Amino acid sequence: MSGAAMEALLQSLPNLKIRQTVRDDDTVDQLHHFVTVCLLAFAGFLVGLKEMVGEPLDCWVNMSNWKHFQGHVNSYCWAHKLYKFPNLSNLDQTPYPLTVGLGGPEHSSPEADFGEINFYRWVTIIFFVQAFLFKLPALIWSECNEYSGTQIEKMVGMVSEMTFDPKEKRDSTFAILAEYLEIWLKINRKPFHFMKSQIGQYARKILRYCMLCVGGNTGNYLSTMYLVIKFLFLFNVMMQFAILSSFLDFNYWHYGPDAVSASADGHHHDHFPRVGLCHFQMRGEGHWIQCILSINMILEIIFVIEWFWLLFLLTLTCISFIMWTLRTLQTQRSVSFVNKYLSILNPDGSLPSEGEKTINTFVINYLGNDGVFVLRILSTNTNDVAMAELVTFVWNRYLHYENKVEVKEKRTGPRDSFGIKDGSVLEMDPIEHKDLV
Repeated sequence: MSGAAMEALLQSLPNLKIRQTVRDDDTVDQLHHFVTVCLLAFAGFLVGLKEMVGEPLDCWVNMSNWKHFQGHVNSYCWAHKLYKFPNLSNLDQTPYPLTVGLGGPEHSSPEADFGEINFYRWVTIIFFVQAFLFKLPALIWSECNEYSGTQIEKMVGMVSEMTFDPKEKRDSTFAILAEYLEIWLKINRKPFHFMKSQIGQYARKILRYCMLCVGGNTGNYLSTMYLVIKFLFLFNVMMQFAILSSFLDFNYWHYGPDAVSASADGHHHDHFPRVGLCHFQMRGEGHWIQCILSINMILEIIFVIEWFWLLFLLTLTCISFIMWTLRTLQTQRSVSFVNKYLSILNPDGSLPSEGEKTINTFVINYLGNDGVFVLRILSTNTNDVAMAELVTFVWNRYLHYENKVEVKEKRTGPRDSFGIKDGSVLEMDPIEHKDLV
């Protein structure tokens, strides 16, 4: 590597990011679909480089007339089966009783275990398959976001960019966001046709309080789908242990403690043998050749690190899934969340209210599960000062929204919390949609 290239690499190190700047999920999700994907892709690239450029194995040819065939022997033994030593304490023991045929060595006893070593040839592909599986739930979540029309990423970007802008510009941005959120909430709670009947209204209330996801018009769609994505992340981590157990042909669940114990005793783990046997045929004669699997020294370290990383992800994802489930299902948690930001900008720290328009009605009737969820995602990816201003603007939109409904109720009669009367959908005044469309 030239001096200029090295200098450019060193200058780019401070700009490396361990997560995406603008996001529509939380930190645990980023550890899955961004950090873990990068780590697995790097591991796959490192092992692939060792296979293609370096020497993944080196076979010992001690016969004088074979010296010119060293490269061929290495290639042959890499492409064919390798076997573990049957007795590491006595390397002079006859390796395996094999009968030589035209197609290669054949087992003299089909029931015998000859300790074949095959996994290392496919390990690069496995790393990239793992990386794809960690990315897949994020791709599904992106499609769910697009279907719901929230554009959370753009909202996060707008809030992040104007943190230190003048007050007039910040107020304008918060007004746009509050307006967009209100429009989205109106569309999101517009009921299906079957919900316009009397029975449908009861079904809608059940769906609302049970948080069952049956589509984008229930007011629970986005929050429910996020829990589904959280579960997919959790399921994927557990499946990684099963996939690697099948691929490596040993119980990967126990590999971390076993590897640490073996290392403390000054040994390497038997699951990644560093020396193997290759059966090479030449002119009808079979020969056992000893090969050093230098690639297994790298794989042993990588899979130990991956075991502890997967355990770390599994623990964090379990905690995150439980926390988000409680946040979504328990209304009081949502009320407390909104209270936190509405009380920040009040001089005496008290909560705003206007007649019957309280925080409870604001959370239950106006925001709903999906509205509170969007605010939670924004708070996770921004700061408390910006969120206090945004929630205050959303609260003021709610007061204006309720006032308009009260005026119309004098003419058309009372409506429920979703603006439905006699099977009709509440007709809202059109609001100009500015920057987010």
